[in-house]
Amino acid sequence: MFTKKLGKSIGIEITGLDTKVDLSKKIKSKISDLLSEFSVVVIKNQNITNDEHIKFSQYFGTLETTKAGTDGSGSKLIILRNFDEDGNIVPATDRQRLNNLANQEWHSDSSFKVIPSKMSILSAKMIPSKGSNTEFLSMRAVYSSLPEKLKLIIEDKVCWHDYSHGRSKIDPNLVTPEEKKAFPPVKQKLVLNNDKHGKSLYLGAHCSSVEGMTKPESKKLFREIYQYVDNESFVYSHSWKPYDLIMWDNRAVLHRATPIKGKIEKRLMVRTTIAGETSTLNH
Repeated sequence: MFTKKLGKSIGIEITGLDTKVDLSKKIKSKISDLLSEFSVVVIKNQNITNDEHIKFSQYFGTLETTKAGTDGSGSKLIILRNFDEDGNIVPATDRQRLNNLANQEWHSDSSFKVIPSKMSILSAKMIPSKGSNTEFLSMRAVYSSLPEKLKLIIEDKVCWHDYSHGRSKIDPNLVTPEEKKAFPPVKQKLVLNNDKHGKSLYLGAHCSSVEGMTKPESKKLFREIYQYVDNESFVYSHSWKPYDLIMWDNRAVLHRATPIKGKIEKRLMVRTTIAGETSTLNH
């Protein structure tokens, strides 16, 4: 197994590893340590089946069950694609395409759950020839860049995360009544503390407001924080190749998809999500 650092603030690549075979305790521990330190781990050349993807993911924790209203509902997999069962590219107004559009906002998977996810593992199956990168933003680097005065202001703040908040920006009807009922707004700490690797911010598209602050006050605070986000050195942009497998720490990074460039071509990705063990309010 060989490693190569990727972005300035986050990301490390692994080659010479076959995730289809049973991994030793030492290798699993090494991958976990790399993820903890670098937040994003890219494992190259992993042509795996869905069952093999699930088996590998289970090395790192209990898997979330995909929610109703998402392709793969009721299973351990989320299917991310832009075509239908017959292989036809779906129209821009289709729910799949609209959800893909919503995923172009910075977000953390499952931050709208009482106990949000620990990590996600995404496998590339079909990749368009241009565009469709996935970008990862180090929220530890963002936190470190904040002025000390702002750090003091936000230290004990708690935010409301609401699944329908980000999705409704794309289309007011994108979130179904069933989804709204299943996922009411939840509270999450704004600043998370990993004793070994430092503090990070926990924000993203699902974050709607700050507990105890009005909407205008919340927006003002978010604007102040987000002015420090626009720093290329905090971002790793991954240009996908077929069979890339990427793991990321949902409590240390935000991520977003980027648009396909030129002619819309098929894109198929499969994701597992490893459940968290504790509420962020315990951090």
